Amino acid sequence: MKEAIIDTTIGLPINWFFAYITIVVLMLFEINSAFVISIVQVVVLTILAIIRKYLVRIYFKQGDAYENTKSRD
Repeated sequence: MKEAIIDTTIGLPINWFFAYITIVVLMLFEINSAFVISIVQVVVLTILAIIRKYLVRIYFKQGDAYENTKSRD
């Protein structure tokens, strides 16, 4: 549960920022199609979510490994 809460807390500002940047960049290129904007945002946010989840999982996995060695002592 702790990992899910931390991952979501980290993801909220990151996703908001990149969703906003995606819209700004697409508007600079005068792309106003809601369909195209939504596709680009889904791709960008999915890639970011995979990277973020991978990094958070590695962090917690290292903590689990530390707890396992600590409990053996």
